[in-house]
Amino acid sequence: MSGDTADDEGPVDAETPGDGSPAGDPDLDALRRDLDQIKTAMGIEDRYPGQRRLWAVHGVLVGGAAVLTNVLFAFPIPNFLYIAVWFVLIALAGVLQWRSAVATDVDDPGPTPSWRVVFGTLVAGWFVLTAIASAIFGDVPGVVQGAYFFSLSVAVLGMGYLLAGTVLSAYSIRARDRYPYYVAGVWMLVFAFFMPYVEFLQYFGYALFGALFFLHGVGTYYLLTYRWD
Repeated sequence: MSGDTADDEGPVDAETPGDGSPAGDPDLDALRRDLDQIKTAMGIEDRYPGQRRLWAVHGVLVGGAAVLTNVLFAFPIPNFLYIAVWFVLIALAGVLQWRSAVATDVDDPGPTPSWRVVFGTLVAGWFVLTAIASAIFGDVPGVVQGAYFFSLSVAVLGMGYLLAGTVLSAYSIRARDRYPYYVAGVWMLVFAFFMPYVEFLQYFGYALFGALFFLHGVGTYYLLTYRWD
C-alpha cells in the first residue's frame, strides 16, 4: 500500500500555463491607449473652464466696439476717443482671455507652447506694424487711413485666432473645438484684405465687422454649449 496522498503533490498553481502575469492584472498598454484617447478627446471647456462663455463675451465686447466706432463717425469728436473706446474694450477682452488661458488647474499633457509668448508676440507685432505704416501714410486721406489701420488690426487678430487654433492642438484639444478659431482667422484675413480697397467697407466696414464678430462669437458659444458638448 502506497503512502502517497494528494497533499504530497504540493500546492496547485492557479495561474494558467503559459501566462506570464497573475490573473486580473491590468493591461498597461491598453490603459495607455485609453489615456491617450481621453487626452485627444478633451474639450476646450475641460481644459479652460469658462472658455465657451468667453466666445459670447468677446462677441459682445469687440462687436459692440466696432459698431460704436461706426456710430461715432457721425459726430465731430476727437480721434483719441476712438482709440479710447477700442483700448478699453479690447483690453478688457484681452484680460479675460489671458486669465482663462493661464489660470487652469488641469495638468499639461506634455511640453506645450507658452500663451504668454503667443499673446506678447502678437501685441508687439501689431505695435511695430502700425508704427511703420504711420510713417508712410501721412498724405493718404483720413478715411483710407482709418480703414487701413483697422484692417491691419483685424489681420493681426485673424492671425492670432489661426495661431491659437494651432497651439490648442498641442494641448490635446479636440478638433471640433478648434474649428471656430480657424474659421474666425480665415474670414478676418479675407475681410482685412478687402477693407482698404472697397469704398463701402471704408465707411461701414467697422459696423459690418462688428456684426460678423458678434455672430461668430455667439454662434460658437451656442455650438460648443448646446450642440457639441
